[in-house]
Amino acid sequence: EKNSYVKSNFLIIEAERAIHLKKLKLAIKILESFSEEDALSSASRIKISNLKAEIYYLEKDFSSHAKELISISRILKKSKKNSNRERIFHSLMMLSKKKLENLLKGPLTFEERGWILLALVVRANEENLEKQFLAFEEWKKNWTGHSAQMSPPLRLTALPQMIKQSPETVALILPLSEEYSKFGEAIRDGFIAAHYQSEDKKRVLVYDSNSSDIIELIEQASKDDADIIVGPLDRRKVRAIADYRLPVKTLALNRAEGSSEQTNLFQFGLAPEDESEQVARKAFQSGYRRALIIAPETEWGERNLKAFTKTFNELGGETLESARFSSQKDYSSLIRELFKIDASESRASRLSRIIGKQLEFRPRRRKDVDFIFLLASNGQARGIKPTISFFYGEDLPVFATSHINRDSENKLNNIDLNGIYFCEMPWNLENQNKVKAEIINSLEEGSKELAPFFALGADAHKIVQQLEQIKQFPYDPVFGSTGLLWMNSKNKIKRTLAWAKFEDATVKLKEPTTTVK
Repeated sequence: EKNSYVKSNFLIIEAERAIHLKKLKLAIKILESFSEEDALSSASRIKISNLKAEIYYLEKDFSSHAKELISISRILKKSKKNSNRERIFHSLMMLSKKKLENLLKGPLTFEERGWILLALVVRANEENLEKQFLAFEEWKKNWTGHSAQMSPPLRLTALPQMIKQSPETVALILPLSEEYSKFGEAIRDGFIAAHYQSEDKKRVLVYDSNSSDIIELIEQASKDDADIIVGPLDRRKVRAIADYRLPVKTLALNRAEGSSEQTNLFQFGLAPEDESEQVARKAFQSGYRRALIIAPETEWGERNLKAFTKTFNELGGETLESARFSSQKDYSSLIRELFKIDASESRASRLSRIIGKQLEFRPRRRKDVDFIFLLASNGQARGIKPTISFFYGEDLPVFATSHINRDSENKLNNIDLNGIYFCEMPWNLENQNKVKAEIINSLEEGSKELAPFFALGADAHKIVQQLEQIKQFPYDPVFGSTGLLWMNSKNKIKRTLAWAKFEDATVKLKEPTTTVK
């Protein structure tokens, strides 16, 4: 028995070491060598399950993480049970409604099924807290004897208080005339479509942000009994309200630079730099360390290039070189120079002269690069990607932002984009969205460019409905149309986008994988 104790302790230490070294497959292999028959103490079984759960969490396998924690809930000391329940619920909150529903189709224990249905209480009623509360009351009646029925997660016990704090009147302050009016109208329509879909009873007031001074409009909305304001959209106006003592909670739809001490100000928006920063993080997570960047000589190209480079360098990556293009149709010289093809040809010429013979020779591209970050429109990328392949870069992974997915309906054109990974808002990748369906049906031809703003309006509604929950439980994301949403300590709503890849000339949901050793 002593030998068994020493052996199990040794293996647990080895697994911890493997996790520390990010060798997760090795760690799980060690932990799975333990079986139910092994004579292990409760403390050892708990330790093994917690280590497995840690690995699943690092791998973003949230359902396995939750199941592992559920498996030890009965043998935990009383003092540990509450924190374990919160961890289980948080893990299930990382899953979408669709993923939770799919889990119900598989074999589950009584405890597992109860937990998943409890998570669906939230996910199926996100935009209506009263419906959420009624569904929770119903769940409690049906799940007598379940561990969460006796001691529910804080997020659910806090519901009565959250309902009391939820706003009754919302004011939309958006550009509805002059500058940015088409974007303001799209946001308004997205918000109102989501409002009706949620069957919520709020009063919605609408003001044109271009009709008067922004501070005056905010004061007017406050006098009209608005509990929360959505807007403005213009960055200059957001800057103006960032230094003003706001009378009510305000969800600005853009971000002011720097930080604001304003506790009533929440900032949310579609800054393109968010996407470039996400590409940097995803590439680094995938094991890529050395990047080449191809970007247009525009303000948009410059901002995104800087955002990517800053984030990638801070993580420990290296930007080897960047190539800038303007309005050309032929990208051969740009890629030749970036890949240092001329240097390869010069070496071959020198060698031919030295040995006095004409050599059979195939030029080679530089070998010090792991991937390419391509900042380009759909049309530009269709010229650049084949040129990368032509100059011996067909094996190099190419990452892009959602910009590449605009005007991508023509399958014949998309053949040239095969192999490119890009991040994108869920709105542009999913069809199962009732708010989206309602808006698309009413859209005029040529309004597709406004899709991100309809999505922004729909998500603004989601945030307004759940603002108190988001503040209190900032690590539980909101599954929005513009991305996975969460709030940082500065009251800024951050987005994590979905990943897709051009394959067989169509867009397929797919995470980048690594081939770097």
